[in-house]
Amino acid sequence: MSHIVRDYKVEFLRNHTTITIDKIMKMTDVEVEYYHWLYAEDENSDSDYVHVH
Repeated sequence: MSHIVRDYKVEFLRNHTTITIDKIMKMTDVEVEYYHWLYAEDENSDSDYVHVH
């Protein structure tokens, strides 16, 4: 994954999930891509944040 794409997806996760930035920064590219895919659908929901347990 390019740095530009990763940066975009990291920023999305930082702004739209409750995953800490430390955890996001330690994720592999595959993990970032997976979590972005998983939570991108919820971007238009009523909630401002996706809660990760």
